[in-house]
Amino acid sequence: MNALDLALVLWKRRALRPRERWPRARLDAHRARALAALRAFARARSPFYRSAWEGLEGAPLEALPVVTKGTLNERFDEMLTDRTLRLAALRGHLGRSAEALFAGRYHVAATSGSSGVQAVVPTTRGEFTTVIASYGRASEWTGLRLGPGRRTRLAVVSSLAPYHQSLQVGRAVESPFVETARFDAGQPLGEILAGLQRFQPEVLVAYASVVRMLAEEQLAGRLGIRPRAVNSASEVLTAEARARATEAWGVAPFEVYAATETGGIAAECERHAGMHLFEDLVITEVVDAQYRPVPEGSTGERLLVTVLFSRTLPLVRYELTDRVRAATRACACGRTFRLLEAVEGRADDVLVLPAPDGRPVRVHPVVFEGALDLLHARAWQVRQTARGLEVRVAAPSVDAEVVRGRLAEALRRAGAAPVVVDVTAVPELPAAASGKRPLVVALRPAP
Repeated sequence: MNALDLALVLWKRRALRPRERWPRARLDAHRARALAALRAFARARSPFYRSAWEGLEGAPLEALPVVTKGTLNERFDEMLTDRTLRLAALRGHLGRSAEALFAGRYHVAATSGSSGVQAVVPTTRGEFTTVIASYGRASEWTGLRLGPGRRTRLAVVSSLAPYHQSLQVGRAVESPFVETARFDAGQPLGEILAGLQRFQPEVLVAYASVVRMLAEEQLAGRLGIRPRAVNSASEVLTAEARARATEAWGVAPFEVYAATETGGIAAECERHAGMHLFEDLVITEVVDAQYRPVPEGSTGERLLVTVLFSRTLPLVRYELTDRVRAATRACACGRTFRLLEAVEGRADDVLVLPAPDGRPVRVHPVVFEGALDLLHARAWQVRQTARGLEVRVAAPSVDAEVVRGRLAEALRRAGAAPVVVDVTAVPELPAAASGKRPLVVALRPAP
């Protein structure tokens, strides 16, 4: 990051900081103004929104149409407000280095496409530095405040694909204040351990599945690092993974919820009582499968996000297929941002299995978490197959009958009929192209 961008990020972080404790009325007024400005900009510059919102000029946000990832890809060129940009050209740019700007102006990131559809997101310098500042907020809540005075060693274990936002953010925060080491979450575990051992990070940022594996290696004596802060992102951080990380390093991990399309959405503060939504940057709506709002304390099937600072690609009521639960309480830390109680996984990873009477039953990832999270293993994964379920356990050996028994009982309680369960012990879980190792992988229909 050049000196100008770094100064802009630090300025934005200072500007964001007071908002965290604004009175509710002031925060709501800010959100209303920002939403009105976003809607006016999108209507004036984006042919898609001008058409989609016809006759809805004075309608409340919840009356506007939902934008799915499929819609985003089908109508992408119309959604853009820079009429010189085109999806095909942006896709062609994705393989270039993380520092390369499209047309000398735009950062271009993309989702991993693990849900079957990849989203491409171009951002200007101003938008990108806001994304960085949102992650800076999450880092600051761990006790790390970037700026003059000291240099922090930050290790990021995620994807090294140049179009992944995790790599772009990792490269962007490299500065006189932060020394960054980046590791590919998909490379052999031994190489990651050796690199971390040499680097000795003060701050560790990794996918949740990687946090769990590294904690197990630390407890087994095969890793010896002493981070003063651990951030977990991009996957569900289970209760057992949190407990093992806390035992390994003596500090509770901070869960961060983010997306390529939005930047930071929510993060834990020092109380670890849920994740504070970044309400000044993103409006969230927890909804059911029909996009109807669900009460606080209930888990939704989808999350709709409106990114208040998005201008190049305005995102208004954009669908994320994440199952989240909003808290019914406030945090004792004094921050006025509302809390997310939990992110339970993606709706895409809910398995559809037969009930004893043959009707379909939706089995959520939390069912498998309850059955398998206490196994003596570095990690586990359930994959749906044409035959039934395949359970991979990262351990020297596994008692297949114990696993089958736990799963049979969990599935029975969930209302599903017995299924064939194949159990395999593996040295480590294979990583997807993004480096992630999801807990549950649903069977995808052939394209």
